[in-house]
Amino acid sequence: MNLNTLDLNLLLVFDAVLRTGSTTLAGEELGLTQSAVSNGLRRLRAAFDDPLFIKTPQGMSPTPMAERLAPSLQEGLDRIRQAIEDREDFVPAASQRQYVLYASDTGQRVFLPRLLGRLRREAPGVQLVTLQASPRDAPRLMAAGEIDLALGFFLHFQAGFYRQKLFSDHYVCMAAADHPAIQGPMTLAQYMHAPHVVYRPAVGSHAFFEDVIDKLFSEHNLRRQVVLRVTHGLGLPEIIAGTDMLVAVPASLAQACAGSPGVRFLPLPFEAPLVDITQQWHERFHRDLGHAWLRRTIAELFQEGGAPPA
Repeated sequence: MNLNTLDLNLLLVFDAVLRTGSTTLAGEELGLTQSAVSNGLRRLRAAFDDPLFIKTPQGMSPTPMAERLAPSLQEGLDRIRQAIEDREDFVPAASQRQYVLYASDTGQRVFLPRLLGRLRREAPGVQLVTLQASPRDAPRLMAAGEIDLALGFFLHFQAGFYRQKLFSDHYVCMAAADHPAIQGPMTLAQYMHAPHVVYRPAVGSHAFFEDVIDKLFSEHNLRRQVVLRVTHGLGLPEIIAGTDMLVAVPASLAQACAGSPGVRFLPLPFEAPLVDITQQWHERFHRDLGHAWLRRTIAELFQEGGAPPA
């Protein structure tokens, strides 16, 4: 294949189909019709003498050759985009950019109301998308540019990621306002003999805190009575109200649920670690002006020393 004869715009088609797994979605992203994307694929297949993508029930699946080409082509496109963006000033009020945030439902309740309020005033054309992925997949998606920022409590990002602490959070206990056994301050014995709801969202490292509780029970030679495990905070007050069950939740979630009827929040009767709530991003976005503006906005809204976290 002669590079001089290849329309380099076709590489954008390759990248979009690879990321979306769909000619229709790729067309929407590129501002092209589905038939134009299909025509671009036909030309790419002829140029590389390979099908590149095979239609499957799950979408357009890359061939081995496409998988070999992908890292180098995507890196090249990223460098071109970065070079162009570095020459342009980012103007929030004029931006139509879309940012993808990786956050749990608790993170959405804590961050989105105030963040959206600021964006509607300063950058009304900016769009936010929240995405939930497994802790195993999130770093890969961030490295691929499919997630802009992770917001919350995360322990699993390693080399290649930047981290900024926003505030410290701690856990509290949610109990029914009319709990049959707990009327005043809660004792350790009351906590350990009550039935528990385990809140472990799929996003973030909340399993770390549940491991602390499990270790506490093990040290006292007691079996924890778990009656329900949930991955979403939505509905927890309604689940707890009027029962004898307890659930440990981040204080930031407790603040967001403070007006919920039928529940109250109590200090945990044991020493529990503080957790750092952070924003984290991949190095590919570190010098991006629009990305830096969003990070700066979030830090102004939530970083300790500025406004309170919720």
